[in-house]
Amino acid sequence: MALIDLWKKDKNQLAEKHIQQVIAFAGDGKLGDSSEASSELREYLRNIPSDLIAKYANQCLDDSFPNSGLALQDLVNEIGHRLDFSVTPGRYRGTANQPGHDGIWADENRHSIIVEVKTTDAFRIHLDTISSYRLSLAKSGVIVAEKSSMLVVVGRQDTGDLEAQIRGSRYAWDMRLISVEALLRMLKLKEEIEDPSILARIHEILIPKEFTRLDPIVEIAFAAVEDVKHEPEAAGDDYDEIEDKRFTPGMCQAF
Repeated sequence: MALIDLWKKDKNQLAEKHIQQVIAFAGDGKLGDSSEASSELREYLRNIPSDLIAKYANQCLDDSFPNSGLALQDLVNEIGHRLDFSVTPGRYRGTANQPGHDGIWADENRHSIIVEVKTTDAFRIHLDTISSYRLSLAKSGVIVAEKSSMLVVVGRQDTGDLEAQIRGSRYAWDMRLISVEALLRMLKLKEEIEDPSILARIHEILIPKEFTRLDPIVEIAFAAVEDVKHEPEAAGDDYDEIEDKRFTPGMCQAF
């Protein structure tokens, strides 16, 4: 039975599983480029509530397992989809003829963001490699170089070394860095406020800008605070009550 059919049959039971167990139910249980398991997992992620996306992302980061980085890549791309980007998943592993970027997120203005997902910044990330993905995609006509940028998504908050690495490189104006947790906060904010203007500003934040003028960030922060003030309490389905201290309404604080 396909993974999505298992979800439709018994949501609560599947929601209680660890992401590694969920992957085992998909296809042959082995994630790989063009594999049935990956196709089933991505379809499943497209149909589950966002609290499960957050739960699974945290599990990939807190309980490392074989191919947890590949699962996190799919989870991050699903977050991008829910932030209303047009998402083209990348390869898990690049080849000589196909760049190894993790995804391409395009906004309504056709600006393309080349996404690179890293579970940790403990090891130095080669920025030239990420840039080469962008150049290769532009050369093949997949993106327009002048309307593209790069986004490194990391699993941890302690990214001081990587921030300095980007800031001191020639990619400082073309590359940005964000944590998985911050992306989840953006998703929570987008789903709670449902304001197209806020969504547009979220997109702006992910695209490299100098941000000399801070109005867009201030507007998002105050919109989040006002929404929390007026949000009524509502009971959800059983699978929406999964406890996850790292993904709660409290995440809608100003970021």
